[in-house]
Amino acid sequence: MKIEPNRKSRLRPYRDGDEAAALAIWWDSWHSIRPGLRHPRPLADWRARWVGEIVPAQAIVVAEGGGVVVGFAAAHLQARELTQIFVTPGRKRQGIGRLLLAWAQEQMPAGFSLHTLVENVSSRAFYRRRGLVEGDTRTNPVNGLPIVEYHWTPPANRPT
Repeated sequence: MKIEPNRKSRLRPYRDGDEAAALAIWWDSWHSIRPGLRHPRPLADWRARWVGEIVPAQAIVVAEGGGVVVGFAAAHLQARELTQIFVTPGRKRQGIGRLLLAWAQEQMPAGFSLHTLVENVSSRAFYRRRGLVEGDTRTNPVNGLPIVEYHWTPPANRPT
């Protein structure tokens, strides 16, 4: 992994012992998008998806700060999709998301897509600032909420 750590956080490969921390970050960050937002599926379903679908089939990296997992990203490399990118709500705006996104760009140098909730205004602004381009919207089949697709294309491959 070539990603250089910032002064507060560093990336490392996911380990089985990171499961509880990653699930807590995923759950807490998703629910912090707006007050009152509740996912229709229980945390146990998220864990089943994590263990049964994400961990066995995707590349996963975690961000550590002060010896604690503070974020993670998961990528389905063959599909060129960044499926997960989450930061502990209290640690946002500290460069962790940039580290995780840079990891995804390194892992999928030809480009990739990702999806986020339409109402996730802060993440959408973050993606635009990092050069991702908004695409189509649709309804997420798991939670029934509108999502928007973003695409990252490396600068050398962008149309002029």
